[in-house]
Amino acid sequence: MHQLNNRKSKKKANTVFQSSQILKIGPDQQYQNNLQVNVYGIFTAGSKPSDFNGRQKRFNRDINLANQIWNGGGMCNINFIPQPIFEVKTIIDVTNLGFQAAMEGPVKGLIKKVKHKIGNPIGIYVVYTSGNDFAVSSGSTSPIGAGGVIIEDFRIKDDIPEFTLFGSIALSNRALNAPFTFAHEAGHVLLTELDKQPFNNIFKFNAIDPTGPFINPVTGNSDTAHSNLVGNLMAPILPNIIPTIDPLQLKKARMSRIFQNAIIK
Repeated sequence: MHQLNNRKSKKKANTVFQSSQILKIGPDQQYQNNLQVNVYGIFTAGSKPSDFNGRQKRFNRDINLANQIWNGGGMCNINFIPQPIFEVKTIIDVTNLGFQAAMEGPVKGLIKKVKHKIGNPIGIYVVYTSGNDFAVSSGSTSPIGAGGVIIEDFRIKDDIPEFTLFGSIALSNRALNAPFTFAHEAGHVLLTELDKQPFNNIFKFNAIDPTGPFINPVTGNSDTAHSNLVGNLMAPILPNIIPTIDPLQLKKARMSRIFQNAIIK
């Protein structure tokens, strides 16, 4: 999730699966040099800008800046490929929705509807909502974005997890003024991992940043989804200039299951 100040993004994937097994971890995996993921933009009623051309420009800006960060200098070679945007009449006003409620409710429902309509292609689905901020408890900074995953067809085969992973992102209207929000939320998608050892026979998917956890200097609270490096893309508060990204984050992101052909066996 992402808060404005410049942003915050702290999303744990809430998908869980019952099991009594501890999964195997495949050794010595190699990864392709160039990794691509399609990105689908879904503009809901009331999202900004209100005109198609403006929406297309916003979507293209989000993708271009994400590529500048995740593929800057060719260090990571992760490329976000923009696909045609969708405009829907559905209203998702996040003003009265917490980010978890939004992601597990109307955002997830809309993404599933759109992706099933177009044949369930793998990729990241970005829902541009109405409302300036996600609802939060009193005293918290208002989030303007959230990112996570949708897991489908999860099964265990020879103690190896098999599943299909889709990226799930929601951006509020105020994220229009925070141009790195999509890149940050995409980072949560890329850094989501499967906990291979279930707790109480339940497998969980969590967004865990390798340069974290972020330690709140005021409260002392620990946040494993965010970086503790100042000015980093995955820090809770982003700088006004283009944020940095760490080699540890690049290495982990390249192993994401969003890249269905990433592993060369």
